[in-house]
Amino acid sequence: MKIRLGYLQSDLHHLPAFVAIEKGYFQQEGLAVEVIGAFRAGPELMSAFSAQALDVGYVGLAPAITAKANSTAHIKCIALVNTEGSAIVAGKESSGKSVADLKGKVVTIPGHATMQDFLLRRALKQQGIAVNEIKLLVLKPPEMIPALSRKDIDAFIAWEPYPSKAVTENAGRILMTSHQIWAQHPCCVIVADEEFCGKHPEMVQKLKSVHRRAVEFINANRPEAIAIGVNYTGMDGKTVAAALGNITYGGVPERQYVAEYVDFLRELRYIRPDIAKDFLMSILPEQ
Repeated sequence: MKIRLGYLQSDLHHLPAFVAIEKGYFQQEGLAVEVIGAFRAGPELMSAFSAQALDVGYVGLAPAITAKANSTAHIKCIALVNTEGSAIVAGKESSGKSVADLKGKVVTIPGHATMQDFLLRRALKQQGIAVNEIKLLVLKPPEMIPALSRKDIDAFIAWEPYPSKAVTENAGRILMTSHQIWAQHPCCVIVADEEFCGKHPEMVQKLKSVHRRAVEFINANRPEAIAIGVNYTGMDGKTVAAALGNITYGGVPERQYVAEYVDFLRELRYIRPDIAKDFLMSILPEQ
């Protein structure tokens, strides 16, 4: 059977998927994989799971947990793709020196309930700034750098390679990386349809093996990994190289970090607060 795979468009966090495709790791493990699509956002990818159009996907932890909470997709996390890899970026000519200087400014996030939404709120709280003291807007990451250059916005937070692209284009400067906001925080995961996991446990194990090989390749062959990243994101080599310095691939999801994020989603009612945390945590792979 063919495994139907999806990932997010131009998202460098999903470099292990790009490497696995380019290096033929899926075929070498005896897996027939068909890329169904490069989705523009996590909720779109999770909708494909809801429509039973995907078996496996690379996606942010946030839309995965939200889909689990709303029972719109019956999925299981089989691996952590990466930790960290986001940043708050201010305009190149802005006078602000830190997150504290965002008070009263226009700041954009990729979407509500995203990891970037959480990271920004966490950074503001660390500086004693309430969210209502900034003007918070939602904007797709590809639109953020042009908006920053036009001075339509004062700052943004996004996943890589967009923060690094703002720097290499001389449009912005990084105020704070997600490592500085929340060290080793989980970001993207590989999720699989629960029925697929139940029927094909051997394939799930092979997918995990493919992911481990891809991560090892990225860490051991940085120049070629950068070239693959350039090919799949459309960004230049300098940008991709800089962005990779802010991303850590592989590892396992730290349950206490995921629990903290679940509390955030419940507190802001992005998911119903009455849903049991144990149910939401069941998305994680067995440790």
